[in-house]
Amino acid sequence: MDIVVIGTGGLAREFSSFFSKEVNIVGFSSTNSNEFEDFSLCGEFFGSNITTDIVCTIHAVLAIGSPNAKRSVSEKLKNLGFEFPNIVYSSAVSATNLVDCNTEGAITSPNCVIGSNVDFSNHAYLNFMVGVGHDTQFESYLQVNPGVQIGGVVSVGEGVIIGSGSVVLSPVREGITVIGNPAKRLKIPSFDE
Repeated sequence: MDIVVIGTGGLAREFSSFFSKEVNIVGFSSTNSNEFEDFSLCGEFFGSNITTDIVCTIHAVLAIGSPNAKRSVSEKLKNLGFEFPNIVYSSAVSATNLVDCNTEGAITSPNCVIGSNVDFSNHAYLNFMVGVGHDTQFESYLQVNPGVQIGGVVSVGEGVIIGSGSVVLSPVREGITVIGNPAKRLKIPSFDE
């Protein structure tokens, strides 16, 4: 399958490193050509104004960490005719059928272990070595970073970011970032004077 990767940051570089033998990466779309050149990414650099004709594929992967940016870009690209396949790395172990689930753009990276009856929504990105317990429910546009462990029967809201190595044992409300063991909401310091 030919894929264009949306983004050139760390997540896009990880996707490229992991999945370049699983899919054919034709290139990258981003506003930052410097990252493409600095990191010697494979394929072509297409800039940010792409169409399916320009990249010669309808398949795109959103390798963008920001849930809001991911939502905005996915809507724009979908209107241009792009599709977002679910991609599961060959070393991932899953009791849930992730490839044929009724979602789009769900990415499962190397060495993830997914329990039974896990419900994915659109553009859920599981980075490497993530463990997900049974009956977990993921909402859209979330980022689960490396080494995260999620207990069974947990719901993770839309637009959530889970920090590396976190252990999630209870529901996570939409739009927040959690870190730690057990995972707690990241409180951003106030810079008010």
